[in-house]
Amino acid sequence: MKRLLARIGICIFLATVCAVRGETAHRRAVPLWPPPEGKLRVIIDSDAACEVDDQHAIALALLSPERLAIEGFVGAHFGDSGGPDGIEKSVAEIHTVLAKAGMAGKYPVKRGSHPFRYSAVPEPSEGVDFIIEHAMDPTRQEPLWVVSLGACTDLAAAWLKEPRIKDRVIAFWHGRTQWPTKCWNFNAYNDLKAVRILFQSELPLVLFDTGTDLTCPMEEAKARIMPYGDLGRYLHDIRLRSAGYQSPKKGLYDLGDVAALVDPSLIKYETVSAPSVNWDMLYDHKKTHGQMIRIFSIDRDRTFDLLHRKLKAAVEK
Repeated sequence: MKRLLARIGICIFLATVCAVRGETAHRRAVPLWPPPEGKLRVIIDSDAACEVDDQHAIALALLSPERLAIEGFVGAHFGDSGGPDGIEKSVAEIHTVLAKAGMAGKYPVKRGSHPFRYSAVPEPSEGVDFIIEHAMDPTRQEPLWVVSLGACTDLAAAWLKEPRIKDRVIAFWHGRTQWPTKCWNFNAYNDLKAVRILFQSELPLVLFDTGTDLTCPMEEAKARIMPYGDLGRYLHDIRLRSAGYQSPKKGLYDLGDVAALVDPSLIKYETVSAPSVNWDMLYDHKKTHGQMIRIFSIDRDRTFDLLHRKLKAAVEK
């Protein structure tokens, strides 16, 4: 009885400490970082038709089978920029990258959800069901990494529809926000409801909050990416679609997410409290939801060295 009372007292004390600090009691597990050695189960959720960085990220993932056990892809919306056809465009672009890599039909590609209309109602899609199905697979014990390179709609919707995935999924979202002040980014404002849900959820969360410096001048891309097969040429040529894509300041941001999983030594990270995200997109650090991993730096040169080596090795097989 004394032991029970002591345990109750400790729990009350910890709850009081959290209340004083403004922290919310939360059952979110902190993802193990760096990830364990060996293969990681992965689903990549990508707004691939939006820009030119997703294609580089997908290419690196496809060329890293020793590290990433890809279970499929989900084509994501990209807000008003893509409009109601954005999901179909992303699905088509993922198929194109697979074909350029010589892997057409190798992986399932599902359609994701449209942006949230109501915060408590997950938008349905085959992509959300695909995430849940693979997360809850009773034959698999390893966690499923869901790498969201665009709006986190599908991640948030999957958790709302099946909260039990919190014990089976690690959410890896490309935020690139204005930490610690504001959760502002293209991926965030394309579905702010989803962002608010993700941060408040019980999903173990890795926030990829960097990548702006992942620039690659066209001269470098021509020398180190274009020469390597249909895939390398495609990664180079898609940047010719606009002057902005060819700028030496153009970031290939999403490449960093996959690179961080393939080689965790590329990044720097910290364990921080997961704040709330207000409707004005400001972080609220007084209302927290457990802890998360925040990646805040990635080695630019080594990241592009990694992509170059993978492309080169693929054509030399």
